[in-house]
Parts: sequence; structure tokens; C-alpha cells
Amino acid sequence: MTNHLTFGQRLKFYRDRRELTQRELGELVGRSEDWVYRVESDRIPVERIKMLTDLADALRIHVEDLQGSPALLDDYGDHKGSVPAIRAALMQSRRLSGDLFDRREVPRLERVEVEVDQAWRLYQASQYARLGEVLPGLLADVRLAVHRGPSELRRKALRQFALALHVAAVYLRKLGETNLAWTAVDQGDVAASDLGDPAVILALRRGVAHVQLGAGLPQEAVNVTLDAALDVAPGWWRSSSTALSVYGTLFLNGAMAAARMEDAQTTGEMLGKAKEAADRLGGEGNEMWTSFGPANVQIHRLATALEFENVDDALGIASQAKADRLAVGLPVERQARLRLDMARAFGMANRTDDAVDSLKRAFRTAPEQMRAHELARDLARRLAKQTRQEDVHELALCLDAIK
Repeated sequence: MTNHLTFGQRLKFYRDRRELTQRELGELVGRSEDWVYRVESDRIPVERIKMLTDLADALRIHVEDLQGSPALLDDYGDHKGSVPAIRAALMQSRRLSGDLFDRREVPRLERVEVEVDQAWRLYQASQYARLGEVLPGLLADVRLAVHRGPSELRRKALRQFALALHVAAVYLRKLGETNLAWTAVDQGDVAASDLGDPAVILALRRGVAHVQLGAGLPQEAVNVTLDAALDVAPGWWRSSSTALSVYGTLFLNGAMAAARMEDAQTTGEMLGKAKEAADRLGGEGNEMWTSFGPANVQIHRLATALEFENVDDALGIASQAKADRLAVGLPVERQARLRLDMARAFGMANRTDDAVDSLKRAFRTAPEQMRAHELARDLARRLAKQTRQEDVHELALCLDAIK
């Protein structure tokens, strides 16, 4: 109902529904009445996810409600990529399998492995509509492989089941379907624990923390990160490139959670652990679809600097030459997020031309991803107000930021 509104208009809508004055809302989030007025009139942006979460909590709504629903799935005629289809695949009982399962043959494990790899590649390529189409069938296949496949292959099938649920969870979080994402990642975490493979366990615990962070539970996400690292054998994380990658990525996600809590010390410590793993790895990799390496550590340094509103540090990382070097070899999803955060940093510094250029690059890199991201839409909306350039107005239209 509020998707057509600007961020400030949505904030006012939910504040009025909660029957709060601007002064009362400001007191709840530690800001002034004038600050709330300026946000509601779209004169200043809300850049920090922590503040978005605080506002949503004060208004008793989900962050997704405040940001507006992301438009990731077009309404195709057969609805193969719809959220209800993904929900149906996730909610099937192993005994009461339903139509989705009754008409399917038990797949060969080799096919399941290919399907899981394809799903992760689609996610990393930011091809979200296509991923939405394949996920229901993939979730059905991996569940059948576990429960009806050859018993001697059950462990291998269980691994694919956990990894498929992980990609489903991170995708559903992008859709704003936090509760459904939790269902997916919780099932995946149980499967990973049954399997007992440390790499898969850490991957799914990162998924748990990722969904918790999306649900506005940063303390829980930090706790899961620290507990997960303690659950594996001492020194295990140095045992292979896969171990380094899942361990390092776990702490990158943890650093974001700590930043949302405004805990600079823990943020720095977690980034330090991730950097140590990246340095040991010695270069960029994509083990278990982590896209982990020194570049991803730098990308998260930029993201945490933005969270702390440290403009100088953010600008230092977002320098054009350095950013272009960082983007080389990264999956599309990482490249686009890097360029979006560059644009945000330039926007915070009132470097409008640089912000426009970076946001254009982000959109060209991953249009579906940028249309889905409220921070991208909000930045485009503000940039369109700051300049009369026709191409900026067209960009805002393409991102569904303005009508």
C-alpha cells in the first residue's frame, strides 16, 4: 500500500498510524523533533541500517515495511517464480509430500549438485527472477534426494540440502520475506548439524546470522558468529582454502552485525579476523560461493564505515581507481554492492557527480539487484532532486524511485 510513497512519506504514514507525534518518535530513537520533520519531508536521508531498525521498532513494523517492498519477482503468467511456490516447497512434510513431490522422480545426486551450483551462480549474478523460477523445483529435488534417494548417498544429499536451503534463505531475505528466510535457514542449519561437516556448519551459521541481521537482531547475529567459530576445532579454519573462506565470511557478516550495534571494537576485531583469513588465502576465491578474499574484506570495511557514518574512511576506500581494482574478478552481486556503497559515500560527501556515476555503474552491473535495494532507490530519488540532468531522472525512473 505504501510502496509508491517516498521514504519520508512512509515514515509519516506509519507514525500517524502509531499515533505518535514527531517529538515522541524522535524521543524513541534518540533524535530531535526537527530531525524527524526533516526526514519525513525527505530533506535528509536515513543512511544507517541501525537507525532504520530503531525507527521500525519504534513504529512496531518490519524494516521491510519502512523501506518498501523490493521488486525482485515480476508477475509471470505461470507464477513459477512466486513466493507462494517457494513457500510450498519449503513447507512440505517429508511424509505428506504433496503435489510438488508426487509428480517428481527421485533425482540423481549429480543432477542435484549441478542444480545447487546453478542456484548459487544465479544469486551471485544477481539474476533474481530466474533464481525465483528454479528454487521451488530445486528445494523439491534436494528434499527427495535426502528422504527417498539411496541410503549410501544420504550424507552427500544432506550436504546439498543444507546448501540449497542456504541460498534460498539469503534470496528470501532480499525479497523481504524474513520469516520465510528464517524457515529456510533453520532447516538448513539442522541439516548441517546432522551432517557434521564443519565447513557446511559454518556456512549455515553465517546464514542464520545473516537472516537475524535482516530481522533487526544484530546482537543475536553477533552471538551466533562467535559461537559458531568456537564450535569448530581450534585451528581448523587454517586447514584449507574452503575453511579459510567460510571462516572469513562468517566474520564479515559478524562485523556488519556489530556495526549495527554501534560496537566499534567488536566490528574491528571481526574485520581483523576476516583479514587474517584473507591474507592466509592470498587472493580472491569463491569457495562454497563465498567470494571471499582481500577485496571482500575491503568491501565490508566500506560498508561498516558507512554504518558508522565515517565519511572520510568511506571515501578513502571508495576512490575510483581502488574500487575498480577491487571489482576485478568479483561476482556481479559483490561488484554491484561495492558500487552502490561507493555512491552512498560520495552522496554523503555531497559529491553529486561521483555519486551519480557510481550508481549508474551499479545499475548497469546488476539492474535487478539495484531495483530491489531501498538504499539505491532512495539515493536515486535524492540525486534526481539535486540535479536536473535528464540521465539522472531516467536512472531514478529505471530504479522505480520516482513515478
